[in-house]
Amino acid sequence: MVIEQVKVRTKAELITALDKKIDEIIVEGDFTQIVAEIKKGQLNDTESIGFAIGSGGSGVLFEYGISKLMEVFDLASKEDKKLRRQIERLYTIKYLKPDAFLLRLKQLDY
Repeated sequence: MVIEQVKVRTKAELITALDKKIDEIIVEGDFTQIVAEIKKGQLNDTESIGFAIGSGGSGVLFEYGISKLMEVFDLASKEDKKLRRQIERLYTIKYLKPDAFLLRLKQLDY
């Protein structure tokens, strides 16, 4: 299996890579601060499963409702909200260096 990897430095390049669902995306430059914020709020698989099981599944629904409510009051543009959603749902984020992150499709880890 060949893993496709690209480097992106601009928002336009990131949008293109996310729409194509590239296997691994190295984010450098403009968008790294936003990726760092997303990384802070992202749970790993073990934590996500533990939360879902511990709450009997109702926590997942509650979290979904809260995230939708937060989106309503978020002042970011629709495009930025879509980017954030795609990154959160489809990719795991790994820190490479202070100004670079690796986005890797979650499905590659299964």
